[in-house]
Amino acid sequence: MAATILIDDLETYVSQYGTHGAIQRLQFIASKTENKSLKIEANRLCLDMMKRTTNAKGYSDTHNALKELMEGSDSAPPHYDSVWVEATQKQATTLKDIYEQDLHAAKVSQVKEQIRNCHSQLTNLCIEQGDYASALKYASRSREFSTEPQAVFSTCMTIIKLSALIRQYADIQSFTSKAHHTPFKEETGQSKIHAAYGLYYMTSGKYKEAAINFAQVRQQDLGPAFLDVVCPQDIALYGVLCALATLERGEVQAKLLDSSTFRECLDLVPQLRDVTLDFCNCKYAACLSALEKLKDALSLDVHLHGQVADICQQIRGKGIVQYFAPFLSVSLHSMAQAFNTDVDGIQAEVAHLVGERELDAKIDSHKKILHVRHANQRKATYQNTMRVSQDFLDTTQALILRMNLLKHDFGVRRPW
Repeated sequence: MAATILIDDLETYVSQYGTHGAIQRLQFIASKTENKSLKIEANRLCLDMMKRTTNAKGYSDTHNALKELMEGSDSAPPHYDSVWVEATQKQATTLKDIYEQDLHAAKVSQVKEQIRNCHSQLTNLCIEQGDYASALKYASRSREFSTEPQAVFSTCMTIIKLSALIRQYADIQSFTSKAHHTPFKEETGQSKIHAAYGLYYMTSGKYKEAAINFAQVRQQDLGPAFLDVVCPQDIALYGVLCALATLERGEVQAKLLDSSTFRECLDLVPQLRDVTLDFCNCKYAACLSALEKLKDALSLDVHLHGQVADICQQIRGKGIVQYFAPFLSVSLHSMAQAFNTDVDGIQAEVAHLVGERELDAKIDSHKKILHVRHANQRKATYQNTMRVSQDFLDTTQALILRMNLLKHDFGVRRPW
């Protein structure tokens, strides 16, 4: 099933995330997929997830969407739990009134810790209601009243989570930087910082920086609270794709396959491990074929979908460059066979890489051969000769000038 990205069923896929991360991904899949049965399953699972929160509005909207999708089908839509909706809305309203009164009292007392706690209570309440924008507002205010480094770091992590849930990636970068410069943070916090930086860089198109950060994430350090942002499988997925698009084979081998840190994440996803091994072993046809099969599924990832086409194109281009590197000339027929395309297709790809100056070569269109572009050795020799002769003239003139100055005692002496 496409939406499961790298596993066999949607329910298992979303079980890797926290409740709010799972809801975000299910809603995204339901909105993007054209597969009606997948859309129905995503909404059905999302409806169940909503009842683990106090998001009554989200529950009602999801039920309406599911009811509309199932009209005319043999199956009846799930029962609408109006009693739960009414009770949840009433309880949420009561709690918000109580928390706001507590906040007002804390502001009167001007005790920073109490004010921070009240803002944190309102943040958590809004998160459970699915109102992430309001939660982000309260979380940002609570940071202003945080005095202890651990409280500052915890608040930054909450803001990073909320920014990921509403996909405001610029805020992720800002508060990741603040968390990174927080003193006395726990050792496990460093992996969360690398994961957050990686997510920001990936969504910004800076794939090399993203790969380097993802490669430093330790699976066990993410913890359950961070699963609303990314899970270990995501770290493996994002890290591998960004690395293959930008790093050389040796770097991919060292930073991903030979790294005990990243290997823990990579071993969770055997398909990705095989893709990486094929790339490092120059088995480009198998690597690119596997990526092509995953392409539709990757486009349903909430954070990755906008970069899928660009990353896959860069991986293919990197493969072509590395394939050609050891040779003085290569037949386009053999390259086409290695990259699962025809001769005209590989010629167009190579021409694009030459135009972008990523490949220093020239194409013999008649014989269908790609040649290394040799430098003009004669021109380079003449230029080097002229440079050396000019350096000699400049040095000689400077020496003659100095000799004349000394001869006529024309100089400035240091006073004694």
